[in-house]
Amino acid sequence: MNMSLKNDFLSVFLVVILLFTFVHKQGVAQSGIDYADLFICTAGDHGQLDPAATAPFGMIKLGPDTDPINHSGYNYDATKIKGFSHNRVGGTGCLGAGGNLRFLPIVGNPNIASVVYVKASEKASPGYYTVALENQVLAEFTATNNTGIHKYTFPKTDSAYLKIDCSSSFAKLIKASKNILNDREFTAEISAQNVCNFGRYTVYYHVWCNKSFKVENDKNQQFSLRFKTQKDEQIIFYVTCSSLSVEDAKQHFVNKSKNLKFEEVAKQTKQQWAELLSRIQVEGNTEYKKIFYTHLYHQFLNPVKTENDKKQFKATNGDIYVSDNYTHYDTWSMWDNYRNKFPLIALISPSITKDFANSLVDLYKYGRPNWSSFYEPAPTVRTEHSIIALLDFYQRGITDFDLALVYKRACAEIDNDDEKSPDKKLEKSYDYWALSQIAKILKKVDDAQLFDSLARTYKDIWKKKFLPITEQSDIMHAAGLYEGTLWQYRWHVQFDVQGMIDLIGSKEKYTEQLEYFFDNHLYNHGNQPDIHVPFMFNYSTKPYLTQKWVNMILTKEMRQDYGTHHKWKTPYMGRIYKSEPAGYIPEMDDDEGTMSAWYVLSSMGLYSVLVGSPEYQLTSPIFDKIVIKLENNKTFEIIAENLSDKSFYIQSVTFNGKPHNQTSISHKDITNGGKLVFKLAEEPNLNWGK
Repeated sequence: MNMSLKNDFLSVFLVVILLFTFVHKQGVAQSGIDYADLFICTAGDHGQLDPAATAPFGMIKLGPDTDPINHSGYNYDATKIKGFSHNRVGGTGCLGAGGNLRFLPIVGNPNIASVVYVKASEKASPGYYTVALENQVLAEFTATNNTGIHKYTFPKTDSAYLKIDCSSSFAKLIKASKNILNDREFTAEISAQNVCNFGRYTVYYHVWCNKSFKVENDKNQQFSLRFKTQKDEQIIFYVTCSSLSVEDAKQHFVNKSKNLKFEEVAKQTKQQWAELLSRIQVEGNTEYKKIFYTHLYHQFLNPVKTENDKKQFKATNGDIYVSDNYTHYDTWSMWDNYRNKFPLIALISPSITKDFANSLVDLYKYGRPNWSSFYEPAPTVRTEHSIIALLDFYQRGITDFDLALVYKRACAEIDNDDEKSPDKKLEKSYDYWALSQIAKILKKVDDAQLFDSLARTYKDIWKKKFLPITEQSDIMHAAGLYEGTLWQYRWHVQFDVQGMIDLIGSKEKYTEQLEYFFDNHLYNHGNQPDIHVPFMFNYSTKPYLTQKWVNMILTKEMRQDYGTHHKWKTPYMGRIYKSEPAGYIPEMDDDEGTMSAWYVLSSMGLYSVLVGSPEYQLTSPIFDKIVIKLENNKTFEIIAENLSDKSFYIQSVTFNGKPHNQTSISHKDITNGGKLVFKLAEEPNLNWGK
């Protein structure tokens, strides 16, 4: 780049950054949005997230795919960009899914595979992403639910290109085709497999450009659009997607998106994010606030709204239906999300959760595969344990969905669920317990007794595999486990803690074994099977150890010995949650909001150990004050008196001015509004909560 062009380019870049600052300082006052850092957990295998521009629950997730690529397309440590694609699922392991319809702006040679980018220029905030490329192109992106808007500022040149790749895909591509309609628009249809190459999804795109282009290097799935540009000329693309057809995508563009202005969309989408993130207000340590609001942001990325303007949606059987009185969502990662993400969203947004519930009912109505079907409308993951989430919604007062239909279908399918390995047996027992609770709600007494007895058959495998503590107990994948060790899975009996205590022998022995588990670094926060276990001291003779270990995980350095599939030769020592691109420990993927939800809930002093029961276990918060703004126009305050790095042990708790000696609080007590006050000190109160 010659000096004159470089100076011109930098001048344009500075103007854009000033605009970025102006646009993103507007919006809702006192919102946590300014603390959300979209680059946290985007480096390497430390979260597998990305800074893509998207609206809350948006189908469009428009962001950079780096070279080398990463799970959701982006690696903070990469130096080159392969292009900008339109969909992705964050933090799900394998190679992710999505990454479709990739655009790469080029000046000069249209055959290059990637371009170097200026790292210092890269900026992202909810609903917006920008980066300057070393080829003198400035790229900016924003999005509505269905439309991604690209804005490329080019230098003066006769050889400006947009390289289009319809075959780009993080998971296995099944089919990709395009149709050039005229010199300003084209359509594309793309089918690919989901996370870990299961099933299939199909997305249809309509693309419109504000400037006429010439198609070159046309290889059907890959081609280039050529332009002649003046200095600082902006070429804008509107990319609209649909789960139904290219005609539907085009109609949405014409009716909803064609007249939208980039800056207006960026501002409106930011305001949507600001409203969601302001539902919880926290006061205290600035770094913790940054981590908190970033991970709260991660809760609202998926599932995605896939219905069209007529409320039509494609079901997992391939047919099209209408969602009359709710908004339809897809993209599920239930195996992890049921543990904490949905109880969190049910607390702060029951109206959205009602739509989630009805969308999950659609799965049972039209076909719920354990992983994914061949007719998915968007990239997705898996749907096991949806029955537990639906029970939990109902118990938390979200009852406007067909629980009887779900129950009937779940009863018919549960015998097909795998229970051959010890971990699968525990998981299936949890599902049986959920069915027993739903049977009680539906007043099916005999069914309730049957499913409750089936749930408790976990004891046979527990006594055989989990009760004896041997050398096998600390071996990853021992006894056929999917991920984790027997030590880590043995505590996955949240629905019958007393039964587990009885099998161990006494509450004292249960407490001793929990202490041994943590003191000997057997706990693995990098994966999901045991992430509830720090709160299980609340059921022991030493509830104060929940306060110790949760605070350790949230704020202090600790040792971790395990990845997802192996025990490391060299243990990790450091913070588990950090405000940096390597935001998690190695191999700790976010699993579509699960690990983020753990942070959000735990940092407020709450956690949903037994999902399906409307309560939260308590621990000491890491913020001085937390205000949850409820949808019923009430607020719930959590106050931590005398909080510091060393002062985090609970001395006493009051709820609405009255002593609260329980280690849990009900969902209803929170949603009724009120104040929960923790008095903290540097030494534990050995009697509180016992």
